[in-house]
Amino acid sequence: MKTKMKIREATAVDLEDLALISRATWDGHDYLENVSGEWIMQKGFFVGELAGRVIACGKITTMPGKVAWLEGLRVHTDFKKKGYGRFLSDAILQIARERLKAGQFKSIEFSTYITNKESIGMAEKQGFKTTELFHVINLENPPLQNSTVSLKKFYPSPEDFSFYPEHAPCGWKYINHRSTDSMKWMLRNAEFWQVGTGAKFLTAKRGSEISPLAAAIDDPDGFIQGVFAFAEKKRLDYLEIMIHDSHKDILNKAVSNGFSYWDDHGVANLPVYRLHFPDPEKEATF
Repeated sequence: MKTKMKIREATAVDLEDLALISRATWDGHDYLENVSGEWIMQKGFFVGELAGRVIACGKITTMPGKVAWLEGLRVHTDFKKKGYGRFLSDAILQIARERLKAGQFKSIEFSTYITNKESIGMAEKQGFKTTELFHVINLENPPLQNSTVSLKKFYPSPEDFSFYPEHAPCGWKYINHRSTDSMKWMLRNAEFWQVGTGAKFLTAKRGSEISPLAAAIDDPDGFIQGVFAFAEKKRLDYLEIMIHDSHKDILNKAVSNGFSYWDDHGVANLPVYRLHFPDPEKEATF
């Protein structure tokens, strides 16, 4: 990295540069452009500026349980492999650590797709360790369902999340469902569905990713029927399901009904990372 980037909070004047970064990420299938305006208003959204141009960005989002959730780390493709991503990542992590020491946060976490080797490599060098594993599987053109499938919304309770060891997925975020403020967050960011009197699942309000709830463990067939009924109801031609690595029966049922992986079949592809502190007194804050 020949020239040091300036790290600062993002503002509305950065939207055009942020859009260019987003369009050059994940073959143009990135979400950053759609959320940049909202993230700027939320604060905690940082950019790396080089010679007057924003070339990188990253976000610290406050999640239930006083978790600092790191997301949206991006570097424009023209500036990758030059050290800018690591420079920005280190700067954002330092901000998060300072806020943790001040009591604003209790832990620092993030998740990313398993092929994002650059981000994972940086995180592991910074001290992050895998705490849980999830699978994201997908299906194009889901089959039409029999109209007799009953699908209704319901109001969730903590028991609906009880089969998750710690993190419950909502879209591409993973929430500490055991914290006292997690239910309020879930109600703002998800919709909850029940199939007849059996399987239950949630869908993220932004993106429509689907995750099973506790009742699905005893009714994986009903869960899949409900997912297909939801797709028909919402006229979706593409589905993504987030499934915990321990929920093999649900995972196998989904795969047998046409869901597949983008890459290696059967491999958990969404690790959740947490910053590890070697100091026992600091580790106790998690």
